[in-house]
Amino acid sequence: MINRIKHTIMIFFFFGNLYLVSAAPPQVSRFTLSNGIKVVNLYVEDSTDVVIMSYLPLGLVSDGKAKAQWSHLIEHLTIRTTGPIDYPTSSAETMFDNMRLEFLGSTDNWTHGLELHTKWLSGLPFSEESLAEELPNALSEIDITEQRLATHKWASAAWNQVIRHDETHIAMRGDIQSAKLGHLEEYRDLHLVQEDRVLLCVIGGLATETLQPAMEEKIGAINISAKSLPPATVSTVIKKDRIATWDVNVTHYIETYAIPNAKNNDYPILYIANALLNVGLNQDTQLKEHTGGIVSSVDIVTPEQTYLQISASLKQDGDINEVKERIRIQIDRTMKPKNNFQVVMAAPSLSKQFSSPMDIDMMKQYKQQGVSETMMLGNIGLWWGMLEFRYGDNLPHLAKALNNVSAVDVADVTNRYLSEDHRMTLILTPLTSE
Repeated sequence: MINRIKHTIMIFFFFGNLYLVSAAPPQVSRFTLSNGIKVVNLYVEDSTDVVIMSYLPLGLVSDGKAKAQWSHLIEHLTIRTTGPIDYPTSSAETMFDNMRLEFLGSTDNWTHGLELHTKWLSGLPFSEESLAEELPNALSEIDITEQRLATHKWASAAWNQVIRHDETHIAMRGDIQSAKLGHLEEYRDLHLVQEDRVLLCVIGGLATETLQPAMEEKIGAINISAKSLPPATVSTVIKKDRIATWDVNVTHYIETYAIPNAKNNDYPILYIANALLNVGLNQDTQLKEHTGGIVSSVDIVTPEQTYLQISASLKQDGDINEVKERIRIQIDRTMKPKNNFQVVMAAPSLSKQFSSPMDIDMMKQYKQQGVSETMMLGNIGLWWGMLEFRYGDNLPHLAKALNNVSAVDVADVTNRYLSEDHRMTLILTPLTSE
């Protein structure tokens, strides 16, 4: 579902001085409920806003075989278990590696938001009425991204079907159009709310001594059993170059490189290498001639492996071979320390982003038109909650390690992990083009 909390936090990336002078970020406190659900509270003194977000482990690159974007449809149906969606206060989004459910409210009505999250996480029954209404909404998101050549999320979901399940035609629309209500509900019960893999992030004017007992009474009472994500249905031996069709009217190209997980000492270096790649790819004017959008990400985390993925949607007359060549040029650049001069700014800035949430007063100085202060506050919580969900207790280590990365380090990991020998490719073409 199109998220009401826009990702304005991402405009702060790492090259400006913005994050380097943060004065008074929210006060961070953490606690774990009796059923294992983790909570991080970001207290903002004098704020009357309260935003509550649940982070769950089911995402687009972990869906089961022939169930492309089932997680996305389940996101819609889960929010609908509490009635018609009130978009100014309730929303959600399914990402590569997680699902996020959101309530935007105030210190006057935050208990209502807590009730909503309790019901969303409790596995209330889906209804045929909700499925009939939400299926077109889920499909419309593909329509919108087709028009904008912004199909990266769907391409990663298709990549999951090809790489983890050996599918050759990916029914991004078809898989959810043919899904039965009972099967969706069973899938939700098996995979959505997993033991030790649920995080709630709360940001706003709500002190922890008020929040914690209320959370324990409501969220802590949810019975959570041991569950797992859908397993891969093929062996770990992966073909290096794949071609598949999908029912999306965009040609999409993906390069993927297996990398170590976040607990490995090379991961923070790869995180910065990925950031430099994003800058280089998006500044490459020759790439822009062929692509509608291109992005590099280290968020591709399947149950079996972590990947760095470069994803490009092609214009109608785009040349895939030219795109491949330009991507390789940008990767090869980072293999030489002299080209990684931006690390001196990127490393300390990213380290600070991993060390503490951003200050709301600072963000107000860069407020974009149409973005409310509530949405800005929500973006601070969104970013920090995502970090806490992905990295957990390893977050302080990552923050420290990021600060110590050098240009030589980036060149070293790029040579070891992003060489042509390690590259896997996938070309997704519209079914109608065959």
